[in-house]
Amino acid sequence: MNRYLPLALIIGLLIAFRVVGSFFPETLPNFSPLAAVFFCGALLAPGWRGLAIPLGVWAITFPLGVGHTANPMDFATTLSALAAVFFLGKSLSGQKFPTLLIGSALSALTFHLITCAGAWITDPLYAKTLEGLYQSVWAGPLGSKIPSWVFLRNLTAANVLFTGLFLAAQFRLPKVATPVLAFAKSR
Repeated sequence: MNRYLPLALIIGLLIAFRVVGSFFPETLPNFSPLAAVFFCGALLAPGWRGLAIPLGVWAITFPLGVGHTANPMDFATTLSALAAVFFLGKSLSGQKFPTLLIGSALSALTFHLITCAGAWITDPLYAKTLEGLYQSVWAGPLGSKIPSWVFLRNLTAANVLFTGLFLAAQFRLPKVATPVLAFAKSR
């Protein structure tokens, strides 16, 4: 098997979700494998590659995303949130499958809280009060068609789903001998 195939599949998956998401931004907002790639990168890739590969994939697919502003603080906040997700994954390295799925859900919450706090700080639509912070985390800006909690729900669902898929792909299934091969080997 080609050793670059898993990387190519992850990049293809991210590009596909970015393109589909840009055509249907209100259907499944924030349903993407991106945070799961950072979370699982910490678990599955050795050394510096665990962070470098997801960062590279994110840099390649970033222009395809929807709703990004030119504000460098938004970019920095997202990058900080992805780094937090990576280090949360790193801290859970070696844990069992159910613990990793719970950690994946917690990493979605962490990502959501960091990015919403960043939006609250930088976006003039939010009052710089606790009520404004609550609005950023839960309701979203006034007049928004989609409340913030929908982004959290979709990110959590995507994170748990894709983390489960990425981790399940790492399991080696036992080889099953076919009867014809078993008969031929016995001779």
